[in-house]
Amino acid sequence: MQEQTNKLKTYLGFSIKSNSILFGYDNITKSRKKLDLIIFCSTAQEKTIKPILKLNFKCVKLKELKLSELLERENVKVVAIKNYNLAKAILAYNDLFEELN
Repeated sequence: MQEQTNKLKTYLGFSIKSNSILFGYDNITKSRKKLDLIIFCSTAQEKTIKPILKLNFKCVKLKELKLSELLERENVKVVAIKNYNLAKAILAYNDLFEELN
């Protein structure tokens, strides 16, 4: 489990360095670009999740991990990955996520 968490943290770091990530509810809902994956924190509320689900992108929610700990940023509840290959690599660790759609 720890190894998978470290790999997920690495892939999220890659997405930050390559500018392939959007942070936060407002940026995701206002984005006009195609988003390959949306990741919700395990503590995200339904009022945050439901409007984003209506955008018809691939959405997953972390089971036990907190997104702010993985990204080492405070108060992050949702992120979107814009790179298909990074999204595919992140989804390979499907036992860390629950699918929302």
